[in-house]
Amino acid sequence: MSDIKFSDIMLNSISDNWYIIVNVAASFVFLILSAIWAYRAHIKFSANDTCSKFDYYSLDIFYTIFITTISIYPLLGMFGTVQALLSLDMSGDMNGLKENFFHALTSTAWGIIFAVIFKMINAIAKPGIENQIAKAKKSLYNLGDDV
Repeated sequence: MSDIKFSDIMLNSISDNWYIIVNVAASFVFLILSAIWAYRAHIKFSANDTCSKFDYYSLDIFYTIFITTISIYPLLGMFGTVQALLSLDMSGDMNGLKENFFHALTSTAWGIIFAVIFKMINAIAKPGIENQIAKAKKSLYNLGDDV
C-alpha cells in the first residue's frame, strides 16, 4: 500500500477548486492596492497633512473589498461542498463516489485555510491601513468636506 501524504492530497486538489484560486488572486490584488494607497496617503500626510477625496475613497474601497474577499472563503468552500454532493452518482461507482466526497471535503478545507491565512494577514495590515483611512477622513472633515 502506498503512503499518501496529506500535503500531496491538498496540493493536487486545489486545481479542482479554481474559484478559490480566483478569490486568492483578488485578495492579493486588493491587499496590494490598499497598501499602495495607504502608503500614498502616508506620503501626502508627511508632506502637507492633507489627502484628496479620491485617495480617501480609493483606500477605503480597496480595503473594504479586501475585507470582503476574506469573508467569501468559507462560502466558496461550502459552494464546492454542495457542488460535489449534488453531482454524486449513486449508481454504485465507488471511485466516482469517493472522488466527489474528496472534492467536497477538500473545497471546505481550502476555504477554511485561506480564510485563516488572510485573516492573519489582515491582522498585520489592518492597524496601518485603518490609521491612514482615519487620518484621511479627519483631514477631509477639517477641510469642510463631507465624507
